[in-house]
Amino acid sequence: MLQTVEAMIDEKGILRILESIKLPKMRRVIITILNEEPTQEVMDRAAQSQKILVMEQRYAEGYAKHPQTKEDIAGWESEQVWEES
Repeated sequence: MLQTVEAMIDEKGILRILESIKLPKMRRVIITILNEEPTQEVMDRAAQSQKILVMEQRYAEGYAKHPQTKEDIAGWESEQVWEES
């Protein structure tokens, strides 16, 4: 299966993929470097993508250090009940 994703690469060779990618396992990658600078829109998407990635990592670390307990969830059980109309 071939998949195309947009990314940016800086002068130091650091690659930033602009969207999250889900793969079943590690894959080999071939990169084509275009002879054009990214637009401001692309730069903004890359920054937003990076912020989201950092937040997801922080949440995952926080939940790993402090997993939810039954007591944490019990206070919200009444919120899950939907009234029938």
